[in-house]
Amino acid sequence: MECKLMSWKKKNKNMENKQTEIRNTKIDHTKTSGTESLRYPVGCPIKGEVIPLAQVPDTSLAYGMLGPGVGILPEEGLAVAPFDGEVSALFDTNHAIGLTSDDGGVEVLIHIGINTVALKGQYMTSLVSAGDHVRAGQPLIRFDMEKIQKAGYDTTVAVVVSNLYLFPDIQVMGYGKKEKLDELLECGQQAEAEA
Repeated sequence: MECKLMSWKKKNKNMENKQTEIRNTKIDHTKTSGTESLRYPVGCPIKGEVIPLAQVPDTSLAYGMLGPGVGILPEEGLAVAPFDGEVSALFDTNHAIGLTSDDGGVEVLIHIGINTVALKGQYMTSLVSAGDHVRAGQPLIRFDMEKIQKAGYDTTVAVVVSNLYLFPDIQVMGYGKKEKLDELLECGQQAEAEA
């Protein structure tokens, strides 16, 4: 048992180190050897307290298995589009939604609550459909935080970038209190400079 605990602590420490590395990554907007760094912003989809992803009480999310990002302790039960884009995935249970940005093709997953898939859509209402085009700030999913908590579920929201292979440089734009559409993440990729 102690061996498993030590292994878990080591993995958790590695994840914290990785998150620290992501937070401390500097943005370079200058051209380097014929390439330039392209940056794509992701706004905050929910008003609340932004926390490191490692603090989200779900192992697959905390370890970044679904992608890098952040957790949000929501202050209200409304998720909005973090950018202009398309609804690329919407779960039947309304507990998670995938979006692809018009600007750069950043894929973001917004996951509402921990293990809330078990609620089978209870207390969550989708305001959009898969394939819809949305504008930044457009309401996506309304959820009843009080009822979800009374049912015994954590309402922590995870916001992760799921196509890390295209955006290897994800920077968290600060933790703490944020309003909807405040800067949340910045996704960077290297692209050939125009001749």
